[in-house]
Amino acid sequence: MSKKTAKNKKKRSQAPIALVYFAALCVCLVLVGTLVITVFQKYNILSMGKSDSQEYEGYTSDDCTTILFARINSKNVLHDMMIYRLDPTKDKIYLVPVTPYMLDESTGKTLKQTLDGGDMQTLTAAVSRCLGIEIPYYMTISNGSFDNICDQLGGYTYTAQEDHFYLSGDMDSEKNDVTIKKGSTQNLMGRQIRLVMTYPVFEEGRQGNMRFMASAFETMVANAFALPDSTKGNLDIIYNFAKKKSDTNYADDRYKIMKTVLVDMLGRGVSPAMSITPSGTWSADESQFTVDPTFKEELQKQFTPEVMAKKKSDSSN
Repeated sequence: MSKKTAKNKKKRSQAPIALVYFAALCVCLVLVGTLVITVFQKYNILSMGKSDSQEYEGYTSDDCTTILFARINSKNVLHDMMIYRLDPTKDKIYLVPVTPYMLDESTGKTLKQTLDGGDMQTLTAAVSRCLGIEIPYYMTISNGSFDNICDQLGGYTYTAQEDHFYLSGDMDSEKNDVTIKKGSTQNLMGRQIRLVMTYPVFEEGRQGNMRFMASAFETMVANAFALPDSTKGNLDIIYNFAKKKSDTNYADDRYKIMKTVLVDMLGRGVSPAMSITPSGTWSADESQFTVDPTFKEELQKQFTPEVMAKKKSDSSN
């Protein structure tokens, strides 16, 4: 056999082996590619640049959080409340002010009277009945903690639509007085926001206090989301202010889960803040507020997540 014939025969014998290696390589590439795409889809890596109007499809009702914040002073007097509802299935943070004079028709007591004769668990259950929504968590907030949280959020730039005047009667200091002229624009910090929320400085009465509270917190949350980088660094600070000396059933591990959701929303540049002020009827002396049934229906609709979890779990809200 000539050298040329032997060389050609060797080449022909190697061809099938090379083909096998090539086919195996193609199969490996397909398998690896499929695995990479699956991982990207699972962790939403491929949709990091989606627009603000699109909802994050990975969240369900289990990722929602609802907390009742109750501002109670050093004498254990209930001044006001705010329901905080985080719903990442809608990319929303709902803020609902609640007056202590809201009437629980099942007991005939106002919420303020309910706390006088009970505890935060009893109060939270009463708020749930009044509004027809589930509120699994509660936190009491002292005046000092409230002021610190508002200051950390940068305060509230407020343009008065009417004169707001109230003399606290404190002869030693005017720090508890309210003096805001109609048409003036002021950047109110924590203490000032708290005083306007508390005192009878609105022409429409206590309904005006609720509207002011809703507007103030919607604006502060909106401003926080407009500065996502600094807000990410402030989340722990705000939480520590809130839980300081607080009567709460909200544990730190729950906060860590909520923080992950908030950081994701901040990273995606959404604008989630939405305040909803209860509508209803005040008694002549403003000692009782009865919620309008149509408001309850609207609130229940707003609080219903876009995506429900496949099965009910203890962490769903």
